[in-house]
Amino acid sequence: MMRFWILLKLKLYDLLAMRQLLLILLLLPPLLGLIAGSANLANRQPNIIRLAVVDLEQNEASRALIEALRSNGWSVQVTGADEAGRLLLRQAVDGQITLESGYGDTLKDLKRTRLSYTPAEGSLATTLIREAVAAAVLPEYSRQSLLAQIETQYDSLGQTPPEDLQAQFADKAAYYAAHQARLDVAYVGSVAAVPSLTYVVSDYSMEVFFLSIYAILGPLALAGPDLRRRLASTRSGLLLDYVVSIVALCCLGIVQIMLYSLAMRGLMQMPVQWTDLVMLAVFLFLMLGFGQLLSLLHPSLRLYLSLLVLLLTSIGGGCFFQLSGKLIASIGQYLPQGWILSYLKGYPVLPFYVPLSLAGVLLMLGYGLQKRRVSRD
Repeated sequence: MMRFWILLKLKLYDLLAMRQLLLILLLLPPLLGLIAGSANLANRQPNIIRLAVVDLEQNEASRALIEALRSNGWSVQVTGADEAGRLLLRQAVDGQITLESGYGDTLKDLKRTRLSYTPAEGSLATTLIREAVAAAVLPEYSRQSLLAQIETQYDSLGQTPPEDLQAQFADKAAYYAAHQARLDVAYVGSVAAVPSLTYVVSDYSMEVFFLSIYAILGPLALAGPDLRRRLASTRSGLLLDYVVSIVALCCLGIVQIMLYSLAMRGLMQMPVQWTDLVMLAVFLFLMLGFGQLLSLLHPSLRLYLSLLVLLLTSIGGGCFFQLSGKLIASIGQYLPQGWILSYLKGYPVLPFYVPLSLAGVLLMLGYGLQKRRVSRD
């Protein structure tokens, strides 16, 4: 047992001595976690639309339109024309609304245009914004046009409109909307969720890809053929070195998982799911099994083929692209990356003991092949 701890300490020292590698392994996970957290935080607020409004009118009518847009929960920034143009060019907003001088007077007949909308390039919210503007402008147009007609009727009768005409009109309109114009709708049945065929990339997709690289290249960093040949001459020396290498890589990998999860969940203000961390540890263990096999390749082809296999399995598992539910169920979940991402999203996948058992088989196979190579050399 003492030999195990001594070798484990030496393996950890070997990893910690690689300053540049250690910097990447410990700083990259929280950085990726912050990126994923900010992206997912934005994805969880899909209805927030950002608008830049150039208000050249600056009266009650223009302020009413701005408040109506803000009441939708949108981010409306009132700014100058130059700043709005810069925001639109950087695509920091979904569109620019310009309220020209005289906008309030056009609400009586809508024959002249004093309002313009410029959408951001590639924005998907153009139709929604136009409908929201129309929904804010048309009621005011109806109110002002009806008031103008009422005032015209008073003038035709030679009477002076009452001073509280607008207040009386507002009271009558509110009463009419609450009584004669009220429409009660009864919904029969229940809301049924429509099943989606699209596989959404998981919060942990970047971490899964990073762990794959780590698990593939980690055994190469600890592969010391001279040391293994010396240990092979002692009783259980090669087996002990093999086990200690796996344990050391697992320890550092679990630290990376924790750093990524804490950074991402902390930014999203969501609790860490410990079951997800356990499953990520199972995935790491599985990838270490593949890494031990790939470390047996010829040195001239080892790095190239390892990264090629990693890239193909990551694409097939859904780390980069959205895959259909049918493709994930038929192929994706049987790849290491696809299995863990499907599990984290709640898709029906193979139980955890299947990849765990496969990892054990791969590690035993890797040890047998490495022992055979050392004995042959």
